[in-house]
Amino acid sequence: MALSSIFAAMRPPPAAPDTTDRMPLEQIRHQMHQTLHDCKSVDAQRIIFRINTAATPADLWLLRSDLYQCISRARDQAEAARRINALLGTFSGWLPAAQLTPI
Repeated sequence: MALSSIFAAMRPPPAAPDTTDRMPLEQIRHQMHQTLHDCKSVDAQRIIFRINTAATPADLWLLRSDLYQCISRARDQAEAARRINALLGTFSGWLPAAQLTPI
């Protein structure tokens, strides 16, 4: 048991996301609002409310599925995927790079 503790202590800490080029939270919100610019449904209004009340970039990241569904209903799935994938760079530095994968 003590040996495993020694090895655990010798392991380097996990790499933190690069924080040098983080986009401010309000800019991320603005980018997400722009993805819904032509969606006028009640669902879009609910998503906008959730964007406005999200506390962290991680909370905003979790709204991508809702954004995708709303955009695909208003336009089509290809357009929804294009718009969601265009948001990936806005989360750079806030989330691990492994999470920032396109649809």
